[in-house]
Amino acid sequence: MTYSEPSNSPNPMGAAPGDPSIDETEIFEGVKSYLIGLGLATLLTIISFFIAGTTLVWAPSIPVALVVLAIAQMGVHLVFFLHITTGPDNVNNVMALAFGLLVVLLILSGSLWIMAHLNHDMGHVDNAMQAPPERGGANRIVTATGVVGPAATEAVAARASGEIQALNCDANMRVKAGQLCAKIDPAPYQIAIDRYRAELTAANAQFEKDKADLAQAKAAFQKKEGRSKHSDMRLAVDKLRSAFERAQAQTEQDETAVAELRATLHAAETNLGYTDIVAPIDGTVVSRNVEKGQRVTAGSEKPLFVFAADLTSARIDAMVSAKGRADIKLGDQVTFTVEALPNHSFTGAVTQIHPIFEASEHAAAYDVVITAPNEDLLLKPGMAATTMIVIE
Repeated sequence: MTYSEPSNSPNPMGAAPGDPSIDETEIFEGVKSYLIGLGLATLLTIISFFIAGTTLVWAPSIPVALVVLAIAQMGVHLVFFLHITTGPDNVNNVMALAFGLLVVLLILSGSLWIMAHLNHDMGHVDNAMQAPPERGGANRIVTATGVVGPAATEAVAARASGEIQALNCDANMRVKAGQLCAKIDPAPYQIAIDRYRAELTAANAQFEKDKADLAQAKAAFQKKEGRSKHSDMRLAVDKLRSAFERAQAQTEQDETAVAELRATLHAAETNLGYTDIVAPIDGTVVSRNVEKGQRVTAGSEKPLFVFAADLTSARIDAMVSAKGRADIKLGDQVTFTVEALPNHSFTGAVTQIHPIFEASEHAAAYDVVITAPNEDLLLKPGMAATTMIVIE
């Protein structure tokens, strides 16, 4: 039996055939690189925790500092652990790293997109499942769109004509009863009041003068009236009677004129008061339909403001076709959502049904009024609602 000679190969024991030899200097440099990387990574981690937890650093700069430290941490890992450098022998490593980052980015983006769409779809499923259960399998759903509004409102229209001089209230503003919301130009009404007051003062003065003349004529007539039996005094008494009757008629005419002027002045003062557009109740401005500088007309049907005292109860006006209206009854349960809160379901009940219009013999539409609780005030006037009316 022959024994082989000990190998004088420069490869260290355990090295695979064909591998380049690694001397002690290269091993030392590799270990040194890892230790430096470990030290830097640990130091950066400690600094990050210190910055996040201390109050010595200006608060708005903390996120920026953490981002900088995170980028430095990535650089340490790439250089000292993954040995990614700009050398020509690292091109493959850099390309592999870039490809890996691209794959991770695609997976992350796809996952977020899928989760977002699942969340949206599950919201609609949840809304549907929250609808009142069908009993006996005979129930059906009538879907309709509508608009959210307060259950009870009070509208304020113009009671005086003129230009809006000031505007103090806006939609969704809380107001107190009597609070000034808008002001119509009062100048024309004040001019009229000043004129009527002057006319009333003059009429009162004339009335007082005529009353004095009446008293004088009456006294003269009564003094001579007892002597009218003598023929020579009868003519003088008749003249005094005529003067007394004329003074009496004039005084009555003055009194009527004064009363009319007082009524006219009172109406003018009332109209001046109408130039103040005030809130009639404590509550919220649901809508404002006027702008500063706009001219308004007294008696117009269009309200300038709409107020609501209580927003904890909401009203939805849903338009339903005649076919859908056929089986809807007062008290039917309703589930609905609003565009602003698509993942939130609300419930209510049908409280009123009114015909809206009749386009032809076979086409009609109905306003189905739905009342719903709104204690958390999530439902705002003007929101678009999609309703599902459960017909038993």
